[in-house]
Amino acid sequence: MVDIKIQDLIDLLPKAFIPENAKNTRADIQIIASGTGGGEWGIRIKDQKCEIEKGLIVGADFSLTASAEDIIKVFLGELDPLKAYMRGKIQFKGKIKQALALTKLFSTDKQIYEGLLK
Repeated sequence: MVDIKIQDLIDLLPKAFIPENAKNTRADIQIIASGTGGGEWGIRIKDQKCEIEKGLIVGADFSLTASAEDIIKVFLGELDPLKAYMRGKIQFKGKIKQALALTKLFSTDKQIYEGLLK
């Protein structure tokens, strides 16, 4: 696996966001990453926009907890989120169906992440 820092990936999420797929979508997502480079981030999706904030967000619609490495693999399309959940690699709190639907809001096109993949 390429050595990518999760903070760098999180910072690129607004660029990977596909606003046309987010019509009528409103979600506050909590990301909790463990391990090397881990941390906590909030992703707010509202009005076809994606905003990121560091730390915990109050009243998140759902949270995703996993190792930083597995979160990176999910966002790069290298790890299927449902399979990762079934294997216990990712823990969700909230509506899993909503969480899986949100994966369609972010591109896994490696060109977006090209600066990180070098």
